[in-house]
Amino acid sequence: MKRRVLLGAAAGAVLALAAATGVSAYWQAQQTLPGGTATSGDLDIQVEWAGGTAWSPIAPGGTTSKRATITVVGTGTNLSTRLTAVTANAAAFNAYITRSVSLDDCTGAPGAALPSAGYPSSGGLSPGAQVTVCVRYTLSPSAPSSLQGQDLSPRVTFDLAQRGGG
Repeated sequence: MKRRVLLGAAAGAVLALAAATGVSAYWQAQQTLPGGTATSGDLDIQVEWAGGTAWSPIAPGGTTSKRATITVVGTGTNLSTRLTAVTANAAAFNAYITRSVSLDDCTGAPGAALPSAGYPSSGGLSPGAQVTVCVRYTLSPSAPSSLQGQDLSPRVTFDLAQRGGG
């Protein structure tokens, strides 16, 4: 009889301990899958400015522009990019200057603006692709005479953003 009480008390203690601490279970499965092939490469950008990098003077109401040919350079497989551009100038001109980058050769009316999300809008540019853009700075007719003789300091940064897949 003594053993039954002792065995019953031990079983009760185990059940009480399990109820107090909570019961949980953990299952795990592991499987090795066949590996895929990784592809990579190198991308770069070349910018050629028509007529060099010097900008023409600008007067109130006037525009100065430069044509740039951007070439995507790279080696590898399935490389694809989008082109973006950021323009800037001397801070003194900010209230009086309008800047644009368009997809044209600067010989006529401005073409379509380079999309802020990148060009092309869908798909991408592969190594060897070339894009011609026109960067324009237009000075407001109301620009003050205090800007006379100051350097506009046009700055353009072209960037290639890599996209997955070709």
